[in-house]
Amino acid sequence: MKLPPSTFWIWFRGFADRIPRDDIPNELQDELLSHLRCFDDRLYFLLSTHAVPRELIITADGNVDAFSSADKLVNSAPNLANWQFLSLKPALGFDFRHTDGRISLDASTLWFRPTNSSDDPAKLGVIIGFPDADFVLENQSVDTAYTILETGIGERSCTNDIHRVTVDDLPDDPMSHGYIPLSRLADYVAFHKRRHQVG
Repeated sequence: MKLPPSTFWIWFRGFADRIPRDDIPNELQDELLSHLRCFDDRLYFLLSTHAVPRELIITADGNVDAFSSADKLVNSAPNLANWQFLSLKPALGFDFRHTDGRISLDASTLWFRPTNSSDDPAKLGVIIGFPDADFVLENQSVDTAYTILETGIGERSCTNDIHRVTVDDLPDDPMSHGYIPLSRLADYVAFHKRRHQVG
């Protein structure tokens, strides 16, 4: 951390008045990132201005070492009319379509299979079943699975609770192969943590 949180928020108060309701120009996005990096260069942001209240999400992009920094910044945020400030990407559930280049996936139709490390059964891994895993890996990477998980269960849980993510072809009868609908992942994570007494 280079500057105290208060310095960023003093600047942001004036900056917020300059943000248009429609698409945000690249130069304003660059300015915001530059000032955010003066607080901590491991942080990024997501900005939504179409809804009311407007929303600024401070994200560590999965860097668990920077989570506390994001929390510290958001916890010191001022009460600003028509603004909401969030630390880390929130859980939005799996009722969405993930589109990136040639990849277009309805997350609500995906399945997962839990796996455990033989060395440490408390560490939960998941296999994400895609209708055509080879196509996904050829056109993106396993990062596609991480992006979908992060959106569904939130950045904090995805990073802290899921220790390994792999992808595989979704079998014709997923349930008989131990797969669970992805929409139930948050419930499974909670069950797994209770079962293994994980904080």
